[in-house]
Amino acid sequence: MRILFLILIVLNTGLVSMAQAPRVYREVVDDVHSIFADNEAYSPASLQFSFSLNNMAFSEKEDKVFVVPPRSKKIKLGEIRRINPTNAYSLNYKFKYNTGDVTINSKDHSALYDLPFAKGRSYKIYQGYDGRLSHQNEKSLDFTMPEGTEIFAAREGVVVKLIESNSESCPSKDCIKYNNELIIMHPDGTFAAYVHLKQNGALFNVGDSVKQGDLIAYSGNTGWSTGPHLHFTCYIQTFDVRETLPTKFRINKGEQAVLLLEGSTYLRDY
Repeated sequence: MRILFLILIVLNTGLVSMAQAPRVYREVVDDVHSIFADNEAYSPASLQFSFSLNNMAFSEKEDKVFVVPPRSKKIKLGEIRRINPTNAYSLNYKFKYNTGDVTINSKDHSALYDLPFAKGRSYKIYQGYDGRLSHQNEKSLDFTMPEGTEIFAAREGVVVKLIESNSESCPSKDCIKYNNELIIMHPDGTFAAYVHLKQNGALFNVGDSVKQGDLIAYSGNTGWSTGPHLHFTCYIQTFDVRETLPTKFRINKGEQAVLLLEGSTYLRDY
């Protein structure tokens, strides 16, 4: 009997928020198709497959989410085997992916954050969570501050994305492509984005480890911006969207942790 063998691999790139796609590939030994992934990024990559199999079976649940560790090579995801070795068979699969661990539950987020500026300084939140200007359905904070203000890491982590080459800005969403930003992945898999940074204003590179309280960048007025400020967002990644998270910051000499409120001014005294 003639054996029909067909493979179609489709990569879904429409959901990627940052960094390069993981490399997914197969190795065939004795009619066993082993699926592997490489991830060169400094953050995890989440993948989910969709199969169309004829006389073949995948070793894992079809809806399983695979989380490929950062900076990893040849992570085995599963095997595809023929069910009846004498019958025709075919294999089609595609997968979607995104940066980060999409299995993280936002309800587990309980970390405390330092105010992202220097001791002795105070700044106003001119737009807070779900703000009417540009934060609809988004837990983000805008700190009004002059260009060139020192920005400090609110939490420790690893730099996973950096854009600092832009100098343009405008009050329209059309200018979002000019946002300078530094994104840090925290040990619990959440991310913090520090946005509208000064051109060439970052002090760390992708892959660098950052300690809480490190001077990481200088604020600016780049991208989608109505004036000099720091935009701060903490989030987890899903396959479809970023889920932004409310974050509690230390105030009053670090002895109290609160959600920051629009219109309020906060002093860092620790």
